[in-house]
Amino acid sequence: MSLIEYEKKGQIAYLYLNRPEKRNAINSEMSDNLLDYLREYKEDNDARVLIITGKGEKAFCSGRDLKESKENPEAFKRKPLRGRLFNAMIETYKPIISAVNGAAVGAGCEIALASDIRLASSDCKLGMPEAKRGMGATFGATILPKLISPSLAAKMLYTGQLISSEEALNIGLVDEVLSDNEELMKRAHEIGEQICDCAPLSVQRIKETIWKTMDVPLFQALQLDIGPNVYESEDRLEGAQAFIEKRKPVWKGR
Repeated sequence: MSLIEYEKKGQIAYLYLNRPEKRNAINSEMSDNLLDYLREYKEDNDARVLIITGKGEKAFCSGRDLKESKENPEAFKRKPLRGRLFNAMIETYKPIISAVNGAAVGAGCEIALASDIRLASSDCKLGMPEAKRGMGATFGATILPKLISPSLAAKMLYTGQLISSEEALNIGLVDEVLSDNEELMKRAHEIGEQICDCAPLSVQRIKETIWKTMDVPLFQALQLDIGPNVYESEDRLEGAQAFIEKRKPVWKGR
């Protein structure tokens, strides 16, 4: 059985975490597979959006496989997720949507944090209990205070408590809460299609700008020219012409 399932439906790619019997906990093999498929998505010019979700009914991802850390500590040490998986997600510079269909704990929560858009089902729990496990939550402790209130981030990280999807919505940790998994995937696909309606170079430039200016002072950030030059692209001319002619643009990605 493949630990990751990957498929494309039109311009939208789907990546399924596939260890439901282990609540989709990530072991070394699974992390390598994740990186391979992220690279495939990044290099596929026809794939415009990636939706990540979990197989099974219980968990999106329960975090790093701590059983492996006990049985094979060297593999655990050699392949830390913080410098590999989360960086790879951010540096695709194409949109990633996390459809959180169950518990998103530890590294599972961090996968959601490294995504551009976070949707959740109504019955899921999210959080980073690393402080309860003697771990550091390095990526989570770095990014979470930038996405929500620093004091709320500190409370989540210091206590290791999990929060409900409704609480996550109230503090801005997730963007929408859907009634069930069917509605969750339907909404993720809908947003994916809306993104595919936009110019690919524009979306790439916007994602790069969001991530690369996150800690840059405003006036300094405004002086930066990040990502592809969309203003001299064929798609910019096509976008204007399509607007004038009241038709859907045909993007070429150049």
